[in-house]
Amino acid sequence: MCAQSVKDKPIKVLWLTSSYPRNEDDSASVFLRYLAEALANQKVSLHILSPDHPEVLATMQPDGIVCRHFRYFWPRKLQMLAYGSGILPNLRAAPWLLFQVPFFILSMFITAAWIMVVQRPSLIHAHWIFPQGTVAVLLGKLFRVPVLVTAHGGDAFALRGSLLGAIKRWTIKHCAAWTSNTNATADAVGPDLPKPHIIPMGIDYRKFAAGNAQNLFHPNEPGKFILLYVGRLVEKKGVSDLLQAFAKLPEELRSQVVCWIIGDGAERGRLKILAKELQIADKVIFHGKLPNGSLPDYYAAADLFIAPSITDSRGDTEGQGVILLEAMASGKAVISTFTGGIAEVIEHKKIGYLVEPNNPQQLADSIAELILDERLRQRLAEAGQLVAQTYDWQLISKKFESLYRQ
Repeated sequence: MCAQSVKDKPIKVLWLTSSYPRNEDDSASVFLRYLAEALANQKVSLHILSPDHPEVLATMQPDGIVCRHFRYFWPRKLQMLAYGSGILPNLRAAPWLLFQVPFFILSMFITAAWIMVVQRPSLIHAHWIFPQGTVAVLLGKLFRVPVLVTAHGGDAFALRGSLLGAIKRWTIKHCAAWTSNTNATADAVGPDLPKPHIIPMGIDYRKFAAGNAQNLFHPNEPGKFILLYVGRLVEKKGVSDLLQAFAKLPEELRSQVVCWIIGDGAERGRLKILAKELQIADKVIFHGKLPNGSLPDYYAAADLFIAPSITDSRGDTEGQGVILLEAMASGKAVISTFTGGIAEVIEHKKIGYLVEPNNPQQLADSIAELILDERLRQRLAEAGQLVAQTYDWQLISKKFESLYRQ
């Protein structure tokens, strides 16, 4: 009998991540779950280690995937460092959480070391450079296994300063290889470091292409043109610019439009107050956090998708913009900004519209143009759908699987 080829041989990988869906309906870093499931279909055995949280529930995982959550603080209900708006926004909103950081890192290291002893994976893949990547490199040196680090954006753009910068540089220099979702993210990490493999995050194309607006029931908005935003309600997402742009639409146009905002986060209260101040509260619906499985139907119901990302006060911005790909797969024209790595996904006026960040008037002008020009919207939507197909997880996961085997 011939020996099993390297390509067909199952490979065991330990994932370290600061965010992973806590239950079946959770949207927290849900792109990682989709990547994990696609890799499991590629004969990759994954042991995923992520932080514990009060909302973590026991969830059935597909064959080839084991999820474990590390406790880092007691009582459990006080474990609030991760999830929600994200670690950095959480720290800004509640600085006392900084006290939990050492426990978070130490617990992750100890739990991951135990997994290495028991499971003996042949590779560690860390999502985000710090602290996961740094912990992974230390474990890699200790257990003599290769380490792959993936930069997703926030770790590149926001984690700055001499100490953190030095830690990030050390991490990248001592891992076996690293990936970045866009060139912009890679450049933010450092142009003089080893070159990364550019592998974007993907989408389940068929899932979003199959959305059905008939599954929704909104009797208060018959015949309205729907603007849609999906994502966390944090500063870097620029949702306040969307509200201001909405208020700047001509009155006769604004009367025909409603704005749906899906998601939650630290900015939600402030955004609701802003909508009242702009006198558009009756036209803006905050749907809150919805199950990820229902999102395709909301995309399908919308007429135009807006992702008005900015660079926030801490320098954080959008590394790639996966939500844009979801909207494109759903057959919707999109508007976003020339921020972070978005321009590597959206070609201005060919795939979607891009405007300058922090410019509500320019955003309003683009929204008005696309509301009034249905043929233009359709042309952009069709072009976007073709691009979105190239980001399907089946294609993206093969790139990671190939890199694992290298």
